[in-house]
Amino acid sequence: MALFTDPDVVSLDDLLKFESSLVQVSSTHGIDVETKIRLAVDEIGDKILLCLLQAGAPGQWTGTTELGLGNVVLSSPLYRWICFNSLARVYAEAYNVQLNTRFQGKWTEYQQQGTQASNLVLASGIGVVTSPLAKPGLPVIAVSQGTISAPAVFVQVSWTGNHNQESAPSPVAGTVLNGAASIQITPSELRSDIPTNATGWNVYAASAQGNLTLQTDVPVALDQAWQMPASGIAIGRRPETGQSPELTISFSKRLQRG
Repeated sequence: MALFTDPDVVSLDDLLKFESSLVQVSSTHGIDVETKIRLAVDEIGDKILLCLLQAGAPGQWTGTTELGLGNVVLSSPLYRWICFNSLARVYAEAYNVQLNTRFQGKWTEYQQQGTQASNLVLASGIGVVTSPLAKPGLPVIAVSQGTISAPAVFVQVSWTGNHNQESAPSPVAGTVLNGAASIQITPSELRSDIPTNATGWNVYAASAQGNLTLQTDVPVALDQAWQMPASGIAIGRRPETGQSPELTISFSKRLQRG
C-alpha cells in the first residue's frame, strides 16, 4: 500500500471513479479540484496525527521510533475518506456558487460518506510501518544507440529496504524508441529524493504501459544506474502496491465524545 504522505495518493482520476461528471462541474464553476484534494489531505492528516499523539507517548508503539504521518499506510477506508472529503468540498463550492439544490444534495451525500469512512478508519485503527519508504519520483530514461529493438519503453522504479520492504512504485516514465537502442535508467536526478533508510531500488519495464514487470533479480545499489541487457525486456512479477502495515494502532477506546 502507498503511504499517506506519498505524492498524489488521491488524484482527479480517483475522484472520477465516484463522480463521472466532476470535470464538467469543476470546469463550469471554476473549481480547482487539486486544491480541494490537498485541503482534504491536510485536514485528515491533522486528525490522524492528533489521534496518534493521543494514542500514547512517542515511541510507545515501536519501542524506538516516534510515529508520524509518514508512517501511516493508506488503507481502503482511509483512501475513501480522502476521496469523499474532497468531493464534498467540490460540491460545497459548486452549491455556494450557484445555489443549485442538486449540488447541495451531492455535498450532503459525500459529507455523509466521508463521515462513515472516517468512523471506520478510527474504529478499525491506523496501519503503520516502522521503516517507511516514500514513493519515488519520476525515473529518468537515457537512450543511446544499441541493440535493443522495441517500439517504446515504459519504466517504473521502487525503493527497497534491508528488511525486504518495498515502496509503492513511481509514476510511469516512457519514451518512444527510434531504431535499436541502449537504455539506462536512474531513479532520480536528485540525491535528496532517496529515503535515508533505502538500501536499493527495483526496476519495472515493458514496451506497453499497462504491462510493466520486474527487471532486476536483486535491487540495484543506490549509487548505480541500471542498464537494460541486450536481451531486452524480461518478464517478471508485476509491481507491488507498497508496504503492508506492520502493526495497527486502535483509537476506538480513546475517541472523545461530542
